[in-house]
Order: sequence, then structure tokens, then C-alpha cells
Amino acid sequence: MKRLALLLTTVLLAACGDGRAPPPDYAHIAGDTVHAGGLVEPAGEERVLIPELSGRVAHVYVREGERVQAGQVIAELANADLAAQLAAAEATVAQRRAELEKARRGPRIEDIRAAEAALAEADAQAKLAAAERARREQVYAKRLISREEVDVARADAAAAAARRARAAAQLALLRAGTRSEDITAAEAALKLAEAQRGQAAAVLEKSRIRAPVSGVVLQRELREGETVVALSPLPVARIGDLSQRYVRADIELLDIGRVRVGQRATITSDAYPGRRYAGTVVQLGQRMGERHSVSEDPADKRDVKVLDARIRLDGDPPLPVGLRVDVAIDAR
Repeated sequence: MKRLALLLTTVLLAACGDGRAPPPDYAHIAGDTVHAGGLVEPAGEERVLIPELSGRVAHVYVREGERVQAGQVIAELANADLAAQLAAAEATVAQRRAELEKARRGPRIEDIRAAEAALAEADAQAKLAAAERARREQVYAKRLISREEVDVARADAAAAAARRARAAAQLALLRAGTRSEDITAAEAALKLAEAQRGQAAAVLEKSRIRAPVSGVVLQRELREGETVVALSPLPVARIGDLSQRYVRADIELLDIGRVRVGQRATITSDAYPGRRYAGTVVQLGQRMGERHSVSEDPADKRDVKVLDARIRLDGDPPLPVGLRVDVAIDAR
């Protein structure tokens, strides 16, 4: 009994030597492992490509499993009418630009000389018509011609004078040059044409479905000749970067406080019995959300809120994207 009492006294003194009680072993209380369901996903997550326009799929340029680069055209809708609209808009831009350049440069010297010649010709015809009118009025005064002939001569003289006035006005307009208001109007017309061209180009570009990231075509769901509806749930293809695979695990409420970035995890799947894949927790979500992984177990609640934990898998495991897996995180 004395030895037992001495042993108990020694243990108590060792525990209280620094004045503090030893920390509780929470890992022993809650367990050393956090279990969760998860889904395999590519780096940068899976990208779903949905057309922004309705139409018929004219071309699909990729196959499943094929590598693509960011910006590469993977499919194209029938767009002959859109291409024609863009060509018409470009022609209008060229016309408006030429009109603006003409307005800025003003009249050419050749145009001014032509207008001067036209004025000289109109002046000569006006003088000739005036002389003919005066001659006929003198003859009419002697009652040698009829009144109608005098009226015709007067009308010809008036018409010739009007033509001379118009030619003089045209020459004055050319010599004065282009008005600033005309140049401003020409500039506005060019900007409008360029905006319409940009709109036509944007609509045409929407008919081409491009890869948003470099990666692998995980699935191709539409074929040539099929009709698509803009922003429908049915995508053209799914693309993902398989240079690195991740698992997005659903961490339940009671386990959130035990998961940290840097913890190691073990991944298993019924599709690969007996195989275990290792990984590391690299990111924790900042908001509770819906489950990503739902098992066939009826006891697995589907409406419960979970927190995302992103796990980077070691190496290059053969796990397909979208595969449901079981996750065991070492929470010690």
C-alpha cells in the first residue's frame, strides 16, 4: 500500500509541476479519422460548354479524350447568314471611312477647275439667250413675229440665267471647302458603322464554341446536324485539365473543426477494390453548401449542409472525373 501511495503521489506531482493540467486528447475522444464522400474532379474544375446561340451544329472538331488548347474552336454552329451580315457591315465601314476622308480633304483642284469651266459655259449660254430675247422683242415691236416666239425667247433666257446661277453657287461651295458640321456628321456615321460591325462580329463569334481552358475533352454530348437551344442544360462538351486530379470532399458539420489544410487523406472507391490513393487537403471552403457526392445508402441524408474540402491526389491515379469516392482524412 505504501508503494502504491508513493506512486500516485509521484504522478500527481509530475502532472502539476508547471501549474497547468495536461491538454485533453480530443483525437482520442472524437477519433483520428474524418470520413466523407467525395467526387473526383480535374484541376480548375470541370468546364461545361453550352452554346450562347440557338441553331444547328455544323461541325464538331474534337473527339472524347482529345487534348485541346485554350481558345481552340471545338464546335461551330451553322453561321453563313451571320458571316454575310458581318461582310455587309465591313463594307459599310469602308464606305463611311472613304466619305470621311473625302470630307476632311475637301474638294480637289480638278473639281474646282471643272466647276469653273461649267460656270463659264453657263455664262456664255445665258448671254446668248439674253441677246436672242432682246432681238425677238425688237422684231415683235415691229409686228413681224408672233407673241409666242417672244415668250419662248424670254423663257430660254430665264432658264439660262438660272443655270448660270447654279454653276456659280457650286463653284463657290467648292472654293469654301467642307464645313466642320459635315466632317462631324461623317465621323459619327463611321462610328455607327464600326459599332454595327463589332456587333455582327460578336454574334458570329458566339456561333463558334471555344475551349475556355487547356485540357482534355471529357465528354462530347452533341453531334453534327443536331439542333441546340441557347443556354440549354444540354452542353456541347465537357473539358477538364487532367494534369492534376483532385477530390472534392463533403465535410459534415461535426467534422469541420477537425479538418485542416495540409492533412493527409486516403481515397478509396468501389470501382477499384483493394486500391488506396493518397492525397493532401489543399483548400477548405468558406461557405456551407449542398452535397456534391451522394451515395446510394438511404441513410445518407441528401439535404444536409456540408463544407467543401479540396484534396490534391498524389501522382496520376486512373480515377475518372465524376467518380464517387470515399475519403478518410487523418485528423490527428
